[in-house]
Amino acid sequence: MIRRIAFEILLFLLPFALYGLYLRLSKQEESLPKPEHPWTVLFASGLGLVAASFLIWGITEGAGQQGVYVAPHVENGRVVPGHVEPGSAK
Repeated sequence: MIRRIAFEILLFLLPFALYGLYLRLSKQEESLPKPEHPWTVLFASGLGLVAASFLIWGITEGAGQQGVYVAPHVENGRVVPGHVEPGSAK
């Protein structure tokens, strides 16, 4: 789960990093006034990347198992964890 959260944070910060790299590599004269930073556009593009990754993740990692879910229960004094039994869903 930490890996997934870290991935989302990195996706959100990607536009800011690319903009910082652009500013670093662009050769601007010191006498020219500094341009305003596009914080709103960077924030919106970061959120767009995160939303797109959630959509792609939801499509590719969808419900892979079909069947009937059996809730956790006690059987002969032992706890049997929940699982999906293959078969047709009712």
